[in-house]
Amino acid sequence: MVGKQYRNQEYLVKIGKRIVEIRDLRKITQEKLAELTEIDTRQIGRIERAETNVSISSIKLIADNLKISVPELLDVSKLADK
Repeated sequence: MVGKQYRNQEYLVKIGKRIVEIRDLRKITQEKLAELTEIDTRQIGRIERAETNVSISSIKLIADNLKISVPELLDVSKLADK
């Protein structure tokens, strides 16, 4: 089953990969990020898999808890596997 496709699906995929990349660098699990942000673990997974169009406030929470700025988080040109 294919999930919902959003207008900027390719960018959402890159944002999800960027979150995973930074989370992995910080050695933070999805569960720990969920705990820190108070965003459900399943929702963190959906964001990382680009299955949802994440809100700005959630992006800010994620960035803050990954100790990164929002612009840096959203800069997908910094993806290791461009």
